[in-house]
Amino acid sequence: MSRPPTNDVPPAWPGPTAAGLPAPPSLPRYTLPLAFGLQAVVSAGDGLVLIALASRVYQGSHTSWAVAAVFLAVTIPITALAPLAGLLLDRLPPRPVLVAAAAGQAVVALALTQVAGIGPVLALATGFGVCAAVLQPGLGAIVPRLVGPAGDASQPDQAGRAAQARRARITRANGYLQAATWGGFTLGPLQAAALVAAGGTGLALVGVAAIYALGTLGLCVLPLAPPDPPAGQADTGRGGLASQLSAGLRFLRQDVDAGLLVLVVGVMVVFANMAVVAEVAFAESVLRAGPTGYSMLVAAWSIGMLAGTLAGGRLPERRLALATLVGTLATGAGVALAGTAAVLWQAAAAYAFGGLANGLEVVATRSFLNHRAPPQVAGRVFAVYSGVLFGAASLGMAAAGGLLGSLNPRVVLFLAGGGGLVAAGVGALFYARRHFRVARSPRPQPVPDPAAPAVTAPSEEAPQGTGSSEEASQGTGSSEEASHETAPPEETPDLTASLERASQLTEPSERAPHPTEPSERAPHPTAPAATAPPLDRSAGRPQLSPASGGRPPTAPPPRADRE
Repeated sequence: MSRPPTNDVPPAWPGPTAAGLPAPPSLPRYTLPLAFGLQAVVSAGDGLVLIALASRVYQGSHTSWAVAAVFLAVTIPITALAPLAGLLLDRLPPRPVLVAAAAGQAVVALALTQVAGIGPVLALATGFGVCAAVLQPGLGAIVPRLVGPAGDASQPDQAGRAAQARRARITRANGYLQAATWGGFTLGPLQAAALVAAGGTGLALVGVAAIYALGTLGLCVLPLAPPDPPAGQADTGRGGLASQLSAGLRFLRQDVDAGLLVLVVGVMVVFANMAVVAEVAFAESVLRAGPTGYSMLVAAWSIGMLAGTLAGGRLPERRLALATLVGTLATGAGVALAGTAAVLWQAAAAYAFGGLANGLEVVATRSFLNHRAPPQVAGRVFAVYSGVLFGAASLGMAAAGGLLGSLNPRVVLFLAGGGGLVAAGVGALFYARRHFRVARSPRPQPVPDPAAPAVTAPSEEAPQGTGSSEEASQGTGSSEEASHETAPPEETPDLTASLERASQLTEPSERAPHPTEPSERAPHPTAPAATAPPLDRSAGRPQLSPASGGRPPTAPPPRADRE
């Protein structure tokens, strides 16, 4: 599967082109601030509805399994419906799909105010999961359409700089959007506490409906740039329904770096959510800090996440994959360090560090997928990514619930942090090994053009009158031998710097010579004259942008690079 062609990336700031042609209309200035506000509103609704539903089923049953069932009712549909949700996002205009999902959540919240009992509540909670299966990946897939329209790239000398500027804005937008996500998700539980205290869970669910209704109105007026042109030969799965549904998964299998990052992050999320369950008992029974200590741990992680997401928006594109791996490693280290804490402030400091690393990882991963996923399958790629995250979270919470019955919470934190460290370490090893092999693979050599006139070597006994030519050719040969002898030997890449080299490989490289490119060496003076008429070699040859060397390659790596 090929990456998006770099020639189709719009200018950094739309305006008149160098040729005087009108550029696509720019987005209003309020687009990104409105998107940040909407992300915060939707996230606040997510945090509020989880607390309201958990309180509602616990008040009716007084059993912990009912609370766990509520979380599973919301998260399982996000994972199970990921392929279908992604297909809807790729095949239909995103605005009506997202508006329908947000409106559906508002309707479900109103319906919950009229039912009682665990069964009906769990059934309607599943409706939240179905709507979230579309809303969560959709909000991630539209980020490139929030930073600017796809402009005319007919001016090759400006296309490279424009592409880099737009990609940097996408990464920065992801940083602000994820900061808004965590800000809203932190505000949601506080709103739930106030509404439940004032009027019970029914009033809290009315507040959920109002928040999602506000998000629906905002999505209706949110400006979106036109979609990017289709990306080359991207595999969109046109053979049948099953092939279309699995296009996002196939992309992650064929783009080795993207698939590796999603896999590593998914494994890390399993262990991180083991810590989410264990930290309650750790704060109250091990550190003896009570509910206040637990609140401080959650607040420390949230503050670190906010700082990490804002810092992640400044990451350069060539460092995104490396930042994902390093952030995953540091997240596991933060959880493991919290397990060694003897007092509350030590655990809070470790959690702040882990949250900072987690924020960097989230922004880096999402931005990497925004840059690599072709527009035709971006919705399905983000749907798979969201499904992996929510499925991993459910698995980690279920595993922690079983382990806490027989292990000390401190031990569970050690396991959670150590698992994240191992996942990140193995992922970094595979990433470095693969790019080290890519660096050592030889560059393809140009193939001589069969249509070019043959070049004959000078005979040993040249006729008179050709002595100067022979001497010139001998001089040329000696010069070539001298330059060959004085050329420095090729250095072998250092294994200890493989991660740094891997991140630098995403920088632009020079275009490989075309297989039919004619040799630049002129025919020898003694070569026979060509009897055939000159060929027009410009016909049918693809026109490569002079600025294509300023952006990442658009074709899949050679077979040797993908081993």
